[in-house]
Amino acid sequence: MCPESSNKNPTSEELEVAIEEVRRRFAELPDGTCKKRIFYNRLKNLGRFDAEPVDYQNPEEVALPREIEVGFAVCHPECGNQALLVVEGGPQACDCCGATMYPIEVAPYRLKKK
Repeated sequence: MCPESSNKNPTSEELEVAIEEVRRRFAELPDGTCKKRIFYNRLKNLGRFDAEPVDYQNPEEVALPREIEVGFAVCHPECGNQALLVVEGGPQACDCCGATMYPIEVAPYRLKKK
């Protein structure tokens, strides 16, 4: 659940400041690195935010793992979001502000037998 402070809509001036910060950070990342490519891909996805095509493939068969790691994670203090995340692969972005969530506590989660 996003905190109430995230409900304020930004002004055009705040948007311009944020875009300049993105340009600065992109320029700081070394060329040819995975981080620069990931940064660009995340930014590119913002261009279709809330307008993504619903063209995801539905696999015929899904095999859930018997056990996964689940973490209680927090976002930066200026956001304050807290969430349960599946701890798999790389970092996960906050649904409220887009920042990287930081797992505080991690525990195994087991699939219940039918």
